[in-house]
Amino acid sequence: MQPPGLACSIASMDQPPFNWFNPRKAVRVYRGNLPHWRQDGCLYFLTFRLADSIPHGILAQWEGERRTWLEAHGIKGYPDSPHWKPEFDRLPEKARHLFRRMNARRLFSELDRCRGECLLRSKDAQRILAEGIRHFDGDRWHVGDFVVMPNHVHALVQVLGDHELENTLYSVKRFSARKINEAQGRKGRFWQKEYYDHIVRDRAELHRIRTYIESNPSKAGLGESEFVYSRASWLTEVVAVDL
Repeated sequence: MQPPGLACSIASMDQPPFNWFNPRKAVRVYRGNLPHWRQDGCLYFLTFRLADSIPHGILAQWEGERRTWLEAHGIKGYPDSPHWKPEFDRLPEKARHLFRRMNARRLFSELDRCRGECLLRSKDAQRILAEGIRHFDGDRWHVGDFVVMPNHVHALVQVLGDHELENTLYSVKRFSARKINEAQGRKGRFWQKEYYDHIVRDRAELHRIRTYIESNPSKAGLGESEFVYSRASWLTEVVAVDL
């Protein structure tokens, strides 16, 4: 049974070759507050949020906890000095994975509390954002499952050609911020600049992420009109190969 709020099912006839993350292939690193890994032809789990979605007090608490964790691993200077970033990259992969997982879990949990103005509860805002995500489908990226929550978005996207994920996401955020601000008669900052992304490792992980995206509205206790969910049929075919 499809959950309430379903916008559509994306059926694509021109899906590009699909690649899982390959640890033996070159990885580019795009720098934000934390490194963002890039590998050609991969599928990404992407999360971006509204500027007021997490209270400043909680952000400050997280920053202190990250500083404590990093110092316990011999890394000082977070977040003021840039030197902590290359030092973090020299940690064992297991430690870096645990750090990223810790940050992702508390981010997702806090977002589901739906704090802030929750400007994406508006049906017009949901429509504008969904149109923005699909605008580059088949051109800059291949759109998989996504859910528009009241104050954040989860999406699966496969980047195409030589396009960069951060550039396409910036275009979507800039377009949607302008259009939604106009529709709601407001001004000011709309999106948080930083975002979360993760290269999907295998079919089992893809299945888990798709389940998380689909169930996110019910876990957050949302009503039918408070979200938009879209399921991509081409990803169903990818998962079905081995599951």
